[in-house]
Amino acid sequence: MMKTIGKIIFISILACTFYISSAQGSRKKVFTIDEVANDFCNYIETIPFYSTELINDEHDLVGNHVNALKNWKDKEAYIAEHQLNSYIKANRDTIEVYRKNIPSLVNKFLSRYGNKEIKEKEECIDSLQIIINNRLESRESNLNILEDELNKEDNSRSFWNDFNWKSISWNDLKKVDLRLFGIGAIMLIIFVVIIIWYKNANKKGSLSQKHKNVSVTPSEAASAIVVRRKTTSILRKQNLDDVIDNDAYLEINCADFASSSAVRKMFIKNTCIKDIYNMYAEDLRNPENPKEDGCMVLGRWVHDKDNDEYYVSLEHIVLPGDDAVFSEYELNFGGKIKLKVTEKLRKLRRETNLQYDLTCWVHSHPGLGVFFSNSDENVQMQLKHPSHPNFLTAIVVDILTPQQEMGIFTFKKNGTLNAKPDLKKMYSLEELYKWAVESDRNTFKPEDHYNTLETSKSRYDNCYGIELSNSAIIDIGMLAAEQKTGFLGMIHGYPNKSGLHVEYVATAINKTEAIPDNELIGCFVTATHCSIPSIRKVIAPYLNKVKFALVYTASDDLLTTIPITNMDLCTDGNYYGEQKLEDLKIWTRRKR
Repeated sequence: MMKTIGKIIFISILACTFYISSAQGSRKKVFTIDEVANDFCNYIETIPFYSTELINDEHDLVGNHVNALKNWKDKEAYIAEHQLNSYIKANRDTIEVYRKNIPSLVNKFLSRYGNKEIKEKEECIDSLQIIINNRLESRESNLNILEDELNKEDNSRSFWNDFNWKSISWNDLKKVDLRLFGIGAIMLIIFVVIIIWYKNANKKGSLSQKHKNVSVTPSEAASAIVVRRKTTSILRKQNLDDVIDNDAYLEINCADFASSSAVRKMFIKNTCIKDIYNMYAEDLRNPENPKEDGCMVLGRWVHDKDNDEYYVSLEHIVLPGDDAVFSEYELNFGGKIKLKVTEKLRKLRRETNLQYDLTCWVHSHPGLGVFFSNSDENVQMQLKHPSHPNFLTAIVVDILTPQQEMGIFTFKKNGTLNAKPDLKKMYSLEELYKWAVESDRNTFKPEDHYNTLETSKSRYDNCYGIELSNSAIIDIGMLAAEQKTGFLGMIHGYPNKSGLHVEYVATAINKTEAIPDNELIGCFVTATHCSIPSIRKVIAPYLNKVKFALVYTASDDLLTTIPITNMDLCTDGNYYGEQKLEDLKIWTRRKR
């Protein structure tokens, strides 16, 4: 009898437990509007156009322009030099495009929630659209401030210009009532007092706001923009001091290829050469169907007034947008590239306080030879600088020649262009690329990388260090955020030899086995715990190709570096390196 009662009680407890767990499992998590909105604010921070950092930077830039316009002697010349009207129009057009895409952006974000229930979903959608629209209005507000300053008429000198001083005689002045001078003196004193008070009040206000950030909350109808840091002068420096005698730049004396050139020397950055070469990689793989292709190149320039010559750097390429039309005999960059160039120039000038400009443009003549056509000359004339036209250069490449023959075309001092008969020498893009790859690797700096084997007790000579670049650490963080277990990415880079020791420099981590300029050097794996048999099984296809594995365990936020020797994972923990991923992220933020 007692056994029967015990069984009944036991079965009843099991039934109750099952019912409670089923009820809890069937009860869906309901997300509130505030939860979704906060998640959305974090989400749009990852989109550069909507980020508060970019909005603040734009606010800084506009403030600099406004201050310069107020103090510039020739306002119209300043507007023309900095292309402010084009800047405003381009940004307004871009804002309208983003505004039209608000519904699709919100829907894309909400799709992350899948079938999860959101409380008052329609009101939530409205809140998200308000948040994103506030960001756009903040950017519009910046443009309005700049546009208002542009449209202000300079009336400060109109009275004095129109006044006929010659018509006034000393007798006329004696007739003026002395009481007017007394009133004027009193008004002048009052005016000076007001100015002093205003400056002191403004100084206090600016100091109190010095370290504030932009913040957007779901309940706010509009976001406020506050200057986060001291702004820099809008007067950018014309400077190439860091370029001359720099091993990362290829120095070309223009007298070597042209008898008459307004550009004395060119300095081409190794990464720029690699980017140009890689731009044509697809065409090289498909020589039967070649097409013209091209890009814009940004850099800096210095004018030697005594000799009327220019020194020019080529540093960053800007690829065309999706409206470009390239065919066998047609090269049309489209309209979007102008917006991309404007945005890139703004970013470079803000980050460096140096006067970056469009210094070159590149296009190909696949199978047609290197020359400068009438159409090419028209493009050159459209792209040249309004005040200093002669520093603009052009590069033409025939990618179907064995060494990718390359010609450089420049202006002469009289403003005409060098043509093919003027060229004394051609270059090889293939040879320049080989130099660029070697040069880029030779400029490796340990202080700009994080060695994950630095904490290991012992090290192998053939795997003495794993040097992670900023971009590699960012890639690790993004892949780890996917919260998946198993093989997540391939690590690309190159070996760096120092005496008997070999270190591996990681430049990127992605899901592609081969990328330009680098080789496969490691694997990135996430696991619940660092189990050698499990990890070996996951990376088995790559054990004969890679030199190490990075293993991330989310439970303790730990990144473990495991060398690979004799095509197998090292099992001796003394050779492992361990770091918290959060520490790597902090280091990266400081380096940036």
